[in-house]
Amino acid sequence: MRTTRSARFGPAAGAVGVCALLTAAGEPFAGGEPPVVQASASTATQTLTFGRPVVSGINGIGYEQNLRIDPQGNLYSSVPDGAPSGGSFVWHSIDKGRTFKPVAASLPLTNTVPESCAGGGGDTELAVDSAGNLYFNDLTVANFSTARSSDQGRTLAPTHCLSVPGALVGRQWYAVDGNPTAGGKMYMAYDGVAQGNAACPGVNTLNNVLELARSPAAGDPTGVSAGVLFAPAASVTAPCMEGIMGNVEVSPTTHHVFAVHDDTFYQQIRMARCVAVAFTADPSGLNCTDTLISSFPHAITAANFPSLAIDRAGTLYALWERAPCQPCGFDPTTGAYIGLVTGDTMLYLSTSSDDGATWSAPVQLSTPGLHNNVFASIAAGDAGRFDIAWYGTGATETPPGAGFGPDSTNGDWSLYVMQSLNGGSTYSAPVVASEHFIHRGTIQTLLGGQQGDRNLGDFLQLRIGKAGEADISYADSNNIDEALMTSQATFVRQVGGPSVSASHPTVKGKKPAVNGVVDPSCDATLDSAGTVSANLPSLDILASRVAKPDPTHYLVTVTVADLTSLAPPAGLGLPGLVWQTQWHVPVTAAGGAAGGHIFFAYMEATDGGAPTFWDGESASTTFTNGGNGSMTYPGAHQITGSYTATSPGTISITVPAADVSDAAAVSETLFSVTASTLAYPAPANSVPVNSGIGGVLFDTIDVSPAYDFLPGKRDARLSLPAVC
Repeated sequence: MRTTRSARFGPAAGAVGVCALLTAAGEPFAGGEPPVVQASASTATQTLTFGRPVVSGINGIGYEQNLRIDPQGNLYSSVPDGAPSGGSFVWHSIDKGRTFKPVAASLPLTNTVPESCAGGGGDTELAVDSAGNLYFNDLTVANFSTARSSDQGRTLAPTHCLSVPGALVGRQWYAVDGNPTAGGKMYMAYDGVAQGNAACPGVNTLNNVLELARSPAAGDPTGVSAGVLFAPAASVTAPCMEGIMGNVEVSPTTHHVFAVHDDTFYQQIRMARCVAVAFTADPSGLNCTDTLISSFPHAITAANFPSLAIDRAGTLYALWERAPCQPCGFDPTTGAYIGLVTGDTMLYLSTSSDDGATWSAPVQLSTPGLHNNVFASIAAGDAGRFDIAWYGTGATETPPGAGFGPDSTNGDWSLYVMQSLNGGSTYSAPVVASEHFIHRGTIQTLLGGQQGDRNLGDFLQLRIGKAGEADISYADSNNIDEALMTSQATFVRQVGGPSVSASHPTVKGKKPAVNGVVDPSCDATLDSAGTVSANLPSLDILASRVAKPDPTHYLVTVTVADLTSLAPPAGLGLPGLVWQTQWHVPVTAAGGAAGGHIFFAYMEATDGGAPTFWDGESASTTFTNGGNGSMTYPGAHQITGSYTATSPGTISITVPAADVSDAAAVSETLFSVTASTLAYPAPANSVPVNSGIGGVLFDTIDVSPAYDFLPGKRDARLSLPAVC
């Protein structure tokens, strides 16, 4: 469960489980540790390539960003705002991941999805079904707040605050089989926290139970409550056999539902399998078993969740992280973390071709040069074809032998991807999908005793797109507020190399843009409070460019459909308009612990008055609405610029390089340059900034695709789209 920043630094019982303790010996299970073989490298000549990382949350934060893709190729992502804020961010992309905006159900300015349930803003989960219905779930302080949308997130109804019986629940995952509103089924796996009075070996505490619930419940044959109300859950695990589960998936061949998880001591990986039965046979409508995949008494897992994928032939793939330890875990008497992780945190994979009944010996995946690998996510396509994404670093513990694994590894972490097209016999070499490192510092894991930096949350998510490409949602924490746990929600898509779809064996995406980009016209709408406005031409971006005419200045240019008036469009309801361009500048270690900057420049007009021009660095409004806040963009330096009062019109801003530079920048490249138009209730810098905190909330109107600015490359030559 995610809480506000003030409560996020200690162990979170809803996420970890109150029985997550190890004996001092670190060996609660008898038996030898099975041998592990290392996966073979691939001889493939094709390399996975990725597009420009896209800012999916201009207004929000990137902690634990969820990702789903509907049958039409629309993308949805969600991020918790932090309990007890009562809301979470939900964004969507209707242009195949080129740009993201808040769904129309979002509230004005906060841009969070409203909830009628008290204490929301905890863990979030999304799902989409075969008909394109969207399902939303938010962990509250009491239960799960659930909702369904049949109109791409414009409205979220019905809703419910107690979707499963009982209280003390945590970390939910969804899986869908067909259309639950028309005869299909939906499943939710979650933790029942502190269930029963089991005496775990060496630990005097209560234990968690993996619960699996089905929807629609008995008595709802037409699916009116599908994805909103669930039948009483089946308790799947035996005492002390649940630490924290990973994702839940449905087999396309048997339609059985699976949930991968570790045990209480984080020294086993297990697979729950449930079969749908008549509600008359069992009130849960499920018959479940739990099978051991791997046991390792001299090692520890949970960095953080194990991950599961099922290919179209029904083969199951279980992926997890593992590090050696002797001893490791928590002292059962004092509760103090005693270490000692004694080696690298690596990735392991096991497969099953008989519907989870038996599993192959675990294979250690080769990640050359990387000593710590965490938050791994796996997704599959056709038979034997799957992708893996994770955060990795070449750094080792600081100081050596600290004993907390990733939690004491102060390094630069990047988003990596690798692929197998033959069921795991060979793998492609890992590639960086994020263009640059996305986090500097440690990473908090359960494996490391939750001693590290929790800025990135507990997971990233990999999904397979319609053409078999890898789509990944993740967090980039390189900004001035890194120490305040403010990361930016980010998305990246594979644009080249092999696909996991046999019918589309090669991914053929657009070449990543350099120095400029065009944006379709007629997409500048205010999506808020359940409505989508008409197009707003004065805020409709047609193109964005960056140039560097001399060593001391950048020239930022935005072309807009109609700048004949700078007055707020009728019905907008906010007096301030901003035409903004932002970009990422990661820095070397000499640049400091924050890892980098988000710089920007904008033109601003209030009530149609004469515009002013500003540049500056991102900030954050912490504890907004009781949650963890939003990213803001308050101008710090008034600079020079101009615009043409024409249709189309052009905004030109001269930005002093000294205002938006760092001598320790990793390169001269400006990464993920993104233009946007925003509506404000007051000037963007009217709330003073103190130590990165301040600025004003806003509504997003239009967003351009991302591109990189590379000095020395030819200026972008763009053909403007026709104005609608």
